[in-house]
Amino acid sequence: MEPVLAAAVRTALAQWKQANTFDERVVQLANPSLVVAALGPVAEQALRGAGSEPDAIRRHVLGRPFFHLKEVFDASEKVDTPTAFTPVPETEATVDARAAALVVHAVLKLETVSYSTENDGELFVNLVVMPGKGRFADKSKSGMRGHTDGVSFPLRGDDDAEDPRIAPSPDVVTLMGLRNPSDVATTVMSLDDVLARMTAEDVFELKKRQFSMNSQLTFAQGMAELLNEPLVAHGEAVLTDRAEGTYVRYSHKNVMPTDPNAARPREASNNFAVACNAAAQDVVVKPGDVLVVSNRLCLHGRAEPGVEAGGRTRWLLRTYGLDTSNLNPQKRHLGERPTYVLYP
Repeated sequence: MEPVLAAAVRTALAQWKQANTFDERVVQLANPSLVVAALGPVAEQALRGAGSEPDAIRRHVLGRPFFHLKEVFDASEKVDTPTAFTPVPETEATVDARAAALVVHAVLKLETVSYSTENDGELFVNLVVMPGKGRFADKSKSGMRGHTDGVSFPLRGDDDAEDPRIAPSPDVVTLMGLRNPSDVATTVMSLDDVLARMTAEDVFELKKRQFSMNSQLTFAQGMAELLNEPLVAHGEAVLTDRAEGTYVRYSHKNVMPTDPNAARPREASNNFAVACNAAAQDVVVKPGDVLVVSNRLCLHGRAEPGVEAGGRTRWLLRTYGLDTSNLNPQKRHLGERPTYVLYP
């Protein structure tokens, strides 16, 4: 189904570019709902024209750990790779990439969202190597182990035990390829493959509400500014059974037993980390590709991207998708923020 969906997104983008100038498309991207309203139906009609029902595509994609759409947009890019999360330069390639993600999410009935405490609520961010030294720069040059994004936020449908305003973590993490000259891999770890390598006893431990989950590094500064302290969720489970299957909520550095002296949950968590490494698959996001990773059924990471920054080095864009059909409005940031910015 990947080629069919990729072709439908290409059709929608081509129609958009034909009907709007570059400057008009930039303006529309500032209000993503306009792009979704215009292009979502075009993509769905293209799917039907190819003999595929959008609902069937939607169920298929959302039931998979990840979904790789190849050559969705023209990634020919003349500007140098940025050296920070923001801003995303306004170019033909970045406009196409962002619109492609919006169309994919529209077909999946997901809203493209951000969080005010991460990169000041920017909807799209650059994933690039950053020059110099420091926590962000050092991390940008290193590989990343398996994790889910927004790990300190609850699963969709749940509330944070201390603050019901806290929005859920995203359902999907979506990556768009702009440049990847060395074919640096994004690593994906299907939860089914991970659990197949674990004992029933360890899985049982990970389903107990006995773990604390700290805010990840990209949220740390924003949390300090908004909440005056990091957001830590206590008494949570790494694995949660839902009607759709077992969901995961995990980060190697930010999830730990609530009781630091409890040996059994720590052992289970360590075994989970080993199983993640064993289950890892490499996916190369090439220019023009869109990779949709389930933040419930899959963990993701990254191979080492190298130390060179700027120039023609690796450049991905990232955004999030969430089913907000039943989202309490109080979980949005409200005020002067766009509606897609969630709290915190």
